[in-house]
Amino acid sequence: MKSKRIFSALLALGLFCLCQFGCGSKGDQPELGTVNGTVTLDGQPLAGVAVVFQPDNGRPSRGTTNAEGKYELIYIRQTKGAKVGPHRVEIAPSEEGGVEETEGDGDESAAAGSKPAGKSKVPARYNSKSELNVQVKSGANKIDFELKSNPTS
Repeated sequence: MKSKRIFSALLALGLFCLCQFGCGSKGDQPELGTVNGTVTLDGQPLAGVAVVFQPDNGRPSRGTTNAEGKYELIYIRQTKGAKVGPHRVEIAPSEEGGVEETEGDGDESAAAGSKPAGKSKVPARYNSKSELNVQVKSGANKIDFELKSNPTS
């Protein structure tokens, strides 16, 4: 009878541990804040671009803008948000296409084999050489990006 109680107690403890630390547990995730906003280039919504928030250390969060330039970040799978703290932000062409990256001020013509001319261009200072830095706080964060083709305009 005593061994039956011990077995039952161990079984209950095992089930408790499985529920607390098993698959799908968020126990190993950092504190997250939800993040959404709008990306514009020269006052126009920027559609089809990837928005990547890279924290000082840890997993980046990603989103893609829709036709209105709106994005929402995903941390992992179905978990929305970004790690709380400072982030370097890159806004660049998504894998689905949308815009092309340029080094200069956006006046260059499209290179052979690139996206068709007439698409919006994202200067390198917003993606591969990003100057964008933001702070994600706990809770809801609305972070808009008003990008300029020419830094002096």
